[in-house]
Amino acid sequence: MAPGPSHPELAESAPDRTPLTGLRPIRQVRAADLITTQLRRRIVREMKDGETLPPEAVLMELFSVARQTLRDALRILEGEGLLTIRRGVHGGAVVHRPDPSVTARSAALVLESRGATLADVYQARAMVEPSCAAMLARHASPQDVAALREALAHTAGPAIAPVAAIRSHMAFHRLVTHLAGNHTVALLTDLIRHIIEAASEEQVTADPTSPETARALRSGHLTHAKLVDLIEAGDHEAARDLWTRHLEGSEDYLISGIGTKTVLDLLG
Repeated sequence: MAPGPSHPELAESAPDRTPLTGLRPIRQVRAADLITTQLRRRIVREMKDGETLPPEAVLMELFSVARQTLRDALRILEGEGLLTIRRGVHGGAVVHRPDPSVTARSAALVLESRGATLADVYQARAMVEPSCAAMLARHASPQDVAALREALAHTAGPAIAPVAAIRSHMAFHRLVTHLAGNHTVALLTDLIRHIIEAASEEQVTADPTSPETARALRSGHLTHAKLVDLIEAGDHEAARDLWTRHLEGSEDYLISGIGTKTVLDLLG
């Protein structure tokens, strides 16, 4: 039998088999993840260190979830260091504010995996902190200068033990970066400084009475005092140059006794 006549109108109505582009699978969000997000925001934005979350029964009713779902959410937050779960009659979920030291240890793991040396960490500080000093010199208020001078008073003096002095030196560095006013940079420098503080304290503790230690602490104090004067005068370029030289010059002393220790070794 001869084929029948073609019907173009039927061909035109055939379904288009071309796959749609630009579409992505819908991600199903677990209830535990939604609870984690809400509690994380509440902890970071509103709660204080040491506060406790409401009891399990209250949270289960609030979120309308089963106990296991709630515990999965709390376990995530505990892994992030934002909670400690205490068992027993007087237990509960105790809140911890975000701790840079926890993040610093995680960062140390990454640095370790990439073969970063302690000198690499010091170089990173020397690339960032001078800009903070310059920024602070541009807009420092009388209150900022007063805070710097108060911190400076703790970095020198015959009654100050070397270990206490080096801690005060590190606190002065932290104040400079935080008063600069950029929260992101302040956090990044906190991560770097947490590693450097461990190295600096170990170096001073190993030889607290040596002439090199005394000279480094005395030189650091004088440089800090000069920086405060430059910040008060608003001389941002001189403040940047001074802080660059200071950081580069102090590196040799601070890492001289660390030897082959890795970044992770310093944080335990």
